[in-house]
Amino acid sequence: MTRAETSVNSQRRLLAAVREARDALSLTQKEVAEALDWSVSKLTRIESGTVGLSTTDLKALLLHYGITDRDRVENYVRLAKESKKPGWWDEYRHLFKPDFVRFLGLEDSAVLIRQFHLLLVPGLLQVPEYIRSLMSAGANTPDEVERGIEVRLIRQGRLRNEELEHFFIIDESVLYRRVADVAGWRKQLTHLRDMAKRPNVTLQILPFKAGYFPGMRSSFQLLELSDQENDYYLTVEQPSGDVYFDEASGAAQGAEHLKIFFQLEDAALPPEETPRVIDEVLAKLEEA
Repeated sequence: MTRAETSVNSQRRLLAAVREARDALSLTQKEVAEALDWSVSKLTRIESGTVGLSTTDLKALLLHYGITDRDRVENYVRLAKESKKPGWWDEYRHLFKPDFVRFLGLEDSAVLIRQFHLLLVPGLLQVPEYIRSLMSAGANTPDEVERGIEVRLIRQGRLRNEELEHFFIIDESVLYRRVADVAGWRKQLTHLRDMAKRPNVTLQILPFKAGYFPGMRSSFQLLELSDQENDYYLTVEQPSGDVYFDEASGAAQGAEHLKIFFQLEDAALPPEETPRVIDEVLAKLEEA
């Protein structure tokens, strides 16, 4: 299934095509910039997505690269126009770093999402009480906490589309790490159990008895952005903040993390066991 385009994904596809066209001719950025009477910094900013790509500049690049096929040119022009359409995440550009805003657009357009979490409930499965407790523990103002809750709940809207598949693996320790108060934690566990029953959600628990796997070093999220092979966008959590892998690095790292995810799936409990395990944790919570 091909997910509808978002502005971020359209820009990503367009810039990848532009860079590939230049690479195919073995041209440097300096050579192209001089031929078009541009500064090298302009082309660098265009290819990195730092600035937008106008239709005029796009056509100049395509002509220089010998791309004149009408259908192909029109497709690239369409992508350029779509890349300028605002998405819901654009309202939050003043609140978050550019990499995270870009991630929001890509996550929204992903056809499939896989996540592995070592310490926390995945953001797409968090209830407001959990989010509030989590964000309040950091150096966030009350307003930032509320905006964070708002954005996370908007992101979760994709779960209502049963055509979009989501695969989650959480370490067993996540079920015992009370981020919220008892009432909030009970609500969070109940929500996890209910979400595990949804047809487009597969939630597995990696038990303590599974031991250690190399892929357990960090939590990560792997987005499949289209039906095309190796069209991945990867985020890996680090103490200093998330690391994002896109384009060539995303394809290579994405393929490697896909293998890791499959290994973790094999080591995790079967999905049908998830409600039972969560019910056992809930029962212990009631006894506490």
